[in-house]
Amino acid sequence: MNLRQRTAVSILALFALTLSACGGSQQAPNTQQPPASGGQQQQEPQKTEEPKEIVVYTSHQADIHEPLFKAFEDATGIKVTPVYAATGELFQRMKAEASNPLGDVIFGGGAETHEANKDLLQPYVPKEVDKLAPGTVAKDNTWTGFTALPIVIMYNTNMLTPDEAPKGFADLTDPKWAGKIAMPDAAKSGSAYTTVVTVLHAMGRDDGKGWEVMADIAANSKILGSSSQGPKGTNDGEYAIALTHEEGAFKYVAAGGPIAIVYPEEGTSNVPDAVAIIKGAKHPENAKIFVDFMVSQQMQEYVAKELNRRPVRTDVAPPAGLEEVSKIKFLDYDMEWAATQREQVLDKWKDIVVQ
Repeated sequence: MNLRQRTAVSILALFALTLSACGGSQQAPNTQQPPASGGQQQQEPQKTEEPKEIVVYTSHQADIHEPLFKAFEDATGIKVTPVYAATGELFQRMKAEASNPLGDVIFGGGAETHEANKDLLQPYVPKEVDKLAPGTVAKDNTWTGFTALPIVIMYNTNMLTPDEAPKGFADLTDPKWAGKIAMPDAAKSGSAYTTVVTVLHAMGRDDGKGWEVMADIAANSKILGSSSQGPKGTNDGEYAIALTHEEGAFKYVAAGGPIAIVYPEEGTSNVPDAVAIIKGAKHPENAKIFVDFMVSQQMQEYVAKELNRRPVRTDVAPPAGLEEVSKIKFLDYDMEWAATQREQVLDKWKDIVVQ
């Protein structure tokens, strides 16, 4: 039995009862013995005569989305048609399709990217919203967090010792790191946009100092097309350092790679990646089931244990080996600013990258 088969079997075992769990009361979390059925209308797409299918736009890599989509299909009988692209490209596609949406759900990308495009999203209150951590659901319910993703610095331990490794964003401006840092393009990657705004918040958002630091970091960096290239290249020894989100780095730590994680001493953000229903979706009831499924207790336990991602549920423990939240310095990250200033931030980013 190969790895993909073993993964599928483990998910099937974990989620055999997930569909019935999705039908429970909004006031109580899922249990080991969920009720056989529930009273939530959104959990019964057959009553709306929707076809048992859904189109999911996703920026998650295949090793993330493939097992999750298979689990959803097996638990619900709803067939998933995935469309994969970078977060920015998916939202551009959604804008072009606004009068006739071809997707039902957008799955992946930082929440502030969703916030900046909320006119393309359909509000929905998750079934177990009371079990989701503060700040992981949009104020207007247009998006729901999937996992929490602090921005971190990762480095290759075969190339740098702990003493040599950078301790924070300011250290990354040193000319000695020229060509040794990997970072994705903020115009394409949701996590890279979060990284840029995190640096601005940490180093001076309104006085220009943050942009000075960001420009120096960009000058030292290889700007890559996707958020997965930097962590992989750092693990492989192509780069000494990468700026990424915690999950992108920790999966290599968990696999035994030569990787260590630094939480910037100036502070970091903890913006979740998000899942949302596309406004005008052709399968809105199936889309609601998809959102509820991805933040269900069973699924959040799976992503913590098997995918090494921080859950957004308060009743699910984080993966073993991750830094405790209490030991991480978090910034007062203004998500509304990050959303409303997105165009201006990306214009400035493009200016410094092409210099």
